Amino acid sequence: MSEEKLENKENVENDVKIDDSKKANGELVITVVSWVSAIMISLGLLTILLWQPPIAKSMAVYEKPAVETVDYEQVEDTADLPPFTQNPTEEELTRKESIFTEGNANARLETIYHTVVPGDSIWALSEKYNVEIDSILYANYDVLQDKSDNLLVDMVIAIPPSDGILHTWRSKDTISSVASRYGANIQDILLFVGNNLDLSNPVIEPGTQIMVPGGRRELVPISYAAVTRDAEGRLVSGWNGPGACLLDFVGVQGNGFFIWPSAVHYLTGNNYHAGHPGIDIGAGMGSQLFAADNGTVVYAGWMDGGYGNFVVIDHGNGYTTLYEHLDKIHVSCGENVMQGQGIGLAGSTGNSTGAHLHFEIRHLNNPVNPFDYLP
Repeated sequence: MSEEKLENKENVENDVKIDDSKKANGELVITVVSWVSAIMISLGLLTILLWQPPIAKSMAVYEKPAVETVDYEQVEDTADLPPFTQNPTEEELTRKESIFTEGNANARLETIYHTVVPGDSIWALSEKYNVEIDSILYANYDVLQDKSDNLLVDMVIAIPPSDGILHTWRSKDTISSVASRYGANIQDILLFVGNNLDLSNPVIEPGTQIMVPGGRRELVPISYAAVTRDAEGRLVSGWNGPGACLLDFVGVQGNGFFIWPSAVHYLTGNNYHAGHPGIDIGAGMGSQLFAADNGTVVYAGWMDGGYGNFVVIDHGNGYTTLYEHLDKIHVSCGENVMQGQGIGLAGSTGNSTGAHLHFEIRHLNNPVNPFDYLP
């Protein structure tokens, strides 16, 4: 055999020995890893078995305690309460009785008929029954003609159940036409419980009074007597009555700034609104009244139409002031008066339910809100 072949045979045998050595080493590594894993798992299980009782014992501290059931019917206890007294003292809290609370006023479904007593006013009735002034005027046009001052003692006033218009149904009326006439919502008429309407067939008999919630109409304008001047500048009074006079001269002129015509500066009746072109000042019976600015008296005497004893002063600058319901008048028609001068005493003459001063300011014969001019 040649030397080359011998050398190749030795190389092959060496390679086989190397492969067998590597294989034996791999099997040894696998065996060692398996034994180590088995030992670690065994130690872990042994640790859990040894530590479980102490851990369970420590966790018992955090367990929720049992809830004891209580039979409340068997529990008897008393509270220390103050003794009941039949007659409260002045120091204790008291409350004025009022059957018209805000809650049941809003829930009212029927018209209330109120008999006017001394001291009543449309303004006060509006607050008492929680209904707008205009709604009360709408419901009582036959007696008030949209004028708050026409209220009289013993007069019976209809107070509607809500803000809006009480409408007496006519044969030609429809829900749609009535809603359109008063600027109201059809659904509000149908759903107002006090109307007692069958929603599936809302038939309304003529003569039935229906509430139109939210309905409105124009108040009938109040006619005003005009104070004018002729071509020579002489005052011509438009007031017809026993207090009028012929004014053949030019009167004094006001300074344009008004003062309160009474020592009292608060209201006792109606405020300024569409059906009441002035304010009712709480001047007591017989209290002194004053000219609100310099001017000339163009009427001083009785005036029909609810005014009672009545004074009108022209201030020569486009403004006039009116004073109604006086008990006594201390000036005469045609007399010049100065700001703050006494013109009479407060009273309750004419259409009045109690002593007060109805005071108006007019500019170019149009009523303006006195609160915009008084200090």
